[in-house]
Amino acid sequence: MHIARVRMPRMGTSVHESTVVEWKKAAGDRVTRGEVLLTAESDKVDFEVECPVDGTLTEILVAPDTTVPVGEVLALLETEAEVPDEAEAPPPQPAPSKAPGATAEEWVAPVAPLPPRPQAGTAPQAGAAPRTAAAPQAGAAPEAGAAPQAGAGRAAWISPRVQRLAAERGLDLGAVSRLKGTGAGGRVTARDVERCLREGGGAEAPEAPLIALRFTPLAGDSPEGERERREPHSRLRRRIAENLTRSAREIPQVTNFVEADMERIRAWREANKEEFLRRHGARLSYTPFLALALIDALRDPAHARFNAIYEEDALLVRRYVNLGIAVDTEGGLMVPVLHGADALGFVELALAIEDLAARARAGALGPDEVREGTITLTNFGASGVVSGNPLINPPQTAIVGTGAIVPRPAALPDGSVAVRPLMSVAVTFDHRANDGMAAGRFAGAVRAALERMDLSQMRY
Repeated sequence: MHIARVRMPRMGTSVHESTVVEWKKAAGDRVTRGEVLLTAESDKVDFEVECPVDGTLTEILVAPDTTVPVGEVLALLETEAEVPDEAEAPPPQPAPSKAPGATAEEWVAPVAPLPPRPQAGTAPQAGAAPRTAAAPQAGAAPEAGAAPQAGAGRAAWISPRVQRLAAERGLDLGAVSRLKGTGAGGRVTARDVERCLREGGGAEAPEAPLIALRFTPLAGDSPEGERERREPHSRLRRRIAENLTRSAREIPQVTNFVEADMERIRAWREANKEEFLRRHGARLSYTPFLALALIDALRDPAHARFNAIYEEDALLVRRYVNLGIAVDTEGGLMVPVLHGADALGFVELALAIEDLAARARAGALGPDEVREGTITLTNFGASGVVSGNPLINPPQTAIVGTGAIVPRPAALPDGSVAVRPLMSVAVTFDHRANDGMAAGRFAGAVRAALERMDLSQMRY
C-alpha cells in the first residue's frame, strides 16, 4: 500500500489561498477516482475537489472553514499504486483517459464545476439545523485525530475572505449575511459583496446620516429658556425607587456574565417571523426564546434555588415559574408577571409575552399581574446596550439580563476565529441564597439552552 496526498489546487495564477467549505467524505471511506472529496472557495469561484485515484481516505488534515495556501495538503489517501509526491505540481487538469496513478498531475485533485445550486434565498424550514459544526455529545470526547464529518453544513456562514472584504469596504456583517448568496447552498461569495457595493451597499452609502453637532447652551432648547425645573416623582417612579433602594441596600448581589452564540435562533427567527406574524397577528421577538432558555435551565433541580424567594429564616424554592418580564413604559420600567410560564408552549408563551408587554405600556394590567414573580428576565439589548448589570427584584433571588445581539469575533472550538452574532447574558444572584460556582453553572445552562435549543419544537 502507498500514501497519496491531496493538495489544495490552484484556481488561476492570482489565487494564493482557498477555503475548505465542506467535506463530502469522512476518514475511512472507500473512494474512487472522480468522486467529490470536498467543496472549497477561492477568491473567484466555488469549486469541488475530486478524488485523484482509487483508494481509502485515511485522514482529513484541514477542517471546514479553514483557509489554506495553494498546495497545502488537505488529506491522505491509501492507494495500491505508488503516486509521486510533488508539492509544486502544475495546475491540475482532469485526465479521465489516463490510468489511475499514472502521473503526478492525477493525484493533485482535479477541479470540477459545482452542480446546480438550490434556489438562493430559500428560507430554512422550521427546526432546520444551522450549517455549523455539530456540537459533541455531552460527555463524549473526540477520538484522537478524528476528522470532520462529511456533510456537516452551516447556515448564514461567511467565509474569512468575504469577512475581510466586507470589513475593508465598510459593509456590516449582518447586512452581508442577508444578501442573496450565489455560492454553493446559497452562501454569500465575493461576487455577491462586490455586487452589493456596486449597488450602493458599501461605506459610500451609510445607513444613517451624520449627526450635526451644535454649539449653543442647552437652555436655548428649553421652554422660555429655563435653566432648570423640578419634576415631582410619579407614583410609579416612587415605587421603582423604593424597590431598587431596597434591592441595593438589603441584598448582597453579584453578577456573572457569559456570551451566547445566537446564530441558530437568529436564522430561525429571520426565516419564520413573517409567517408567524401572518398566522398570529403578533411580531416574533427574541424574548420567548430567552424565556424558554431560562425556564429550561430552571428545570434542573441543581438550579432550583435561583427560582426562589429569600426569607429571613428560610429559602422558599418554587417549582413553578412565574416569570417577571421587564417592560419599558412611558412612565418607567414595569415588571408584569407571566404566571405559570413553565407550562406554556412556544406560541402560547410568545403571544402571552407580547400581550403582557402591550398592556403594561397601555397601563391596563390588573393587580395580580405584577405580583408573585419567582424570577425576572430583562432584555436591555432592545436599547442597543451590549451588556449590563441588572439589580434583583426583591424578594427574588435572581434576575437574568440579556444584551444586544452584535456580530463580534469569537474563538471557535477548533481554534479558529470567526465573526458570530453574540449576546451577553448577565445573571445577578443573591449571594445569601447561592454561591458563585452555582451561579456560574446556572449561567452556563442558560447559554447552552440558547445555543443548542431544538428549534424543530417551535411549531406555530
